[in-house]
Amino acid sequence: MKEDILEQIMEDYFVAKPGFFVKHNIKFRPNKEFIGYIANQDSVHSDIDILALNVNEKDCDRVFAVTCKSWQGGFNAKMWLDELEKEVEEHDKKSYGREKWKYFRELVVGKWTDAFIREIENQTGSKAFTYIIACTRIVNNRNNEIQKLEQSKKILGRFASMGAKVNIKVLTFDEIVRQYRDRIKDKETNAIESTEIGRLLQLISSSGVKINCD
Repeated sequence: MKEDILEQIMEDYFVAKPGFFVKHNIKFRPNKEFIGYIANQDSVHSDIDILALNVNEKDCDRVFAVTCKSWQGGFNAKMWLDELEKEVEEHDKKSYGREKWKYFRELVVGKWTDAFIREIENQTGSKAFTYIIACTRIVNNRNNEIQKLEQSKKILGRFASMGAKVNIKVLTFDEIVRQYRDRIKDKETNAIESTEIGRLLQLISSSGVKINCD
């Protein structure tokens, strides 16, 4: 398997839902005509890990763009709220040898935000979508920084200034497993799940093995 395991789980997470179509690793990069374009920095593509389309919904409930961060230490809510609300020129710290903004360039840098929106519109015909940060777990969220990030006027305003309507959601592995578990538990029949992850969790459930999500 080539993809990150969290990407595989998120792909199955959407595929298992009625009305969803999913693509993964969608390439995008800044337009050469965008102000501030630098050829030797912006010519390499970034990618949208998962792009899911729900044909039964509208606006932000129709399109989901997912970035997967399978960091073993978890998603540091306070640090990333602080970092993502900064302008790119304010970023001077590196994480694992890389400037922090580069982990979420489409949320911080105008030319990358523009490229991100353009590619989603090209793929789905929509500039309204939900941006999901899928992570292993959330840490350092003492003052509800996750909610502040999801509702950040600074971050949402960057999209709005380019004509995009966006919701932000941080989704943990725990939440994903809970939803799988509840859906399998509530099924009226024992029909085999349609995805590999679903089948694995169905097998665990059938075996009697308990996964403690509480």
